[in-house]
Amino acid sequence: MASPGFQLSVEGGRRLFEARRFHEANERFEEGWRVCRSDEKRVLQVFVLWTAALQQHENGRGGGARRLLARALERLCSVSDDFDGLDVDSLKSCVIDTWGQMVAQEPLLPRWPEAFLSRPGSLSLDHAFSCPSCNEPVMVTVAMEEADGAQYVEDCPVCCSPWSVTVRREGGDVDVAVRRLDA
Repeated sequence: MASPGFQLSVEGGRRLFEARRFHEANERFEEGWRVCRSDEKRVLQVFVLWTAALQQHENGRGGGARRLLARALERLCSVSDDFDGLDVDSLKSCVIDTWGQMVAQEPLLPRWPEAFLSRPGSLSLDHAFSCPSCNEPVMVTVAMEEADGAQYVEDCPVCCSPWSVTVRREGGDVDVAVRRLDA
């Protein structure tokens, strides 16, 4: 399963990519690239290079854009075929399509790979801790869409005491704080 840092980076970058905000997408992919390892890092580097190439092209630097795309394809060759959540051939096809559009001097219509981390309905992060009221070990599941500044009330599944749950994200790290409401 992909790490939370990878998932957050890809989903955030994807939304920006699809909105053709390539500079911002590039920054989001770089955030994840800094904290991820192995194949996750290589895949994010492909996205960094691809979005950088799209920026270069928009700025009239076609030669630099093609060089960046060539580097992206080189990095993609080293990604394992069984990488979780990714059809390597689908991503490669999308990058090659962008290359072809650049070479043919056609308008760029980059497309997101369909087989790449399709938007799941319920990606979640599980956090284990002790209930602040009864001290029993419990688990809080935070939906990925709430992993950026959410605050809500949840009851302990053991003693039914209400807690305040606060979710904060910094880069690829997600922090979940739970405290008693009556404290």
